[in-house]
Amino acid sequence: MTAGDFIPQDSDFDQGPSYPTVFGVTITPVVSGVLLATAGVIGAAALWAYVVSPAWESYQTLKADVEAKREQVNQIAVVKKQIAEAKTKLTQVNQQRDQVYALFANERTLNTLLLDINQLIEKNNAGRVAATRAKLANCPAAIQDQYANISTYNKFEDSFGPLVAEAKLRRFTPDPKGTEVITDGSLGPAINSKLKRQVTNVEFQGNFNQTQSIFRTIERLQSLLLVKNMTMQVGDKTKSAGGLYEVLPGGNIRFLTNCQPDTITTTSFQMEALLPLNAADKKALVPSPAASPAASPK
Repeated sequence: MTAGDFIPQDSDFDQGPSYPTVFGVTITPVVSGVLLATAGVIGAAALWAYVVSPAWESYQTLKADVEAKREQVNQIAVVKKQIAEAKTKLTQVNQQRDQVYALFANERTLNTLLLDINQLIEKNNAGRVAATRAKLANCPAAIQDQYANISTYNKFEDSFGPLVAEAKLRRFTPDPKGTEVITDGSLGPAINSKLKRQVTNVEFQGNFNQTQSIFRTIERLQSLLLVKNMTMQVGDKTKSAGGLYEVLPGGNIRFLTNCQPDTITTTSFQMEALLPLNAADKKALVPSPAASPAASPK
């Protein structure tokens, strides 16, 4: 018997691989793969649920906050621009208000208004002496003799009037009530309680050209003045009417066309000086709080 004829039989030699068993389930490679795959899926799900998803939600929240903050910053920039534009407009409005207020009277201009009116009237007498001499040159000798001395000069002008009128301020009487807030709608409802006025009664006299010049000068005064209730009286009832005549040889009468006293016009009117309200005026317009009613006795 040769060595090949005797090979001892190993009982474990033909058996398959040995796999562990867990809870009665043999963990074969296929089962292991399935279990590992399942564990991977479960782990991935758990990782998503407990780590990735909260982080993603936090990221989305932070992103939304960033967008909100960015929008707020943009809005702040817009608001700052609007504030700057509003300040510019406010400055322009204040400048316009100051320019408008400069047109109105104030306490200082009211105090000098009488002097201003009197001065502008007197300016119309600047060339009166020269104009009188020029006119007198066209008059006959008998009238020229009347101007030779002060006594006959005054008597002549008292009877017939001056050859060249003298502009005179005859009356300047402020209303004794003083300034009053405009509430009667006389200047329109929009002006009520916005301005106040000082009413002054004025009367002056002069010839037509002087009267026209005086009113034009009043319009150019710094203070905003309104002229109301104006009346004009032409001629002076205290002077001789009919004009000056000359008796020529033979008894003929000649009207002295170029040697007539000026026709005097007496003008009367109410002058309203408009003023903006001061702090005291505005405070006076605020109604005082009504007194609380007394408690009724029980």
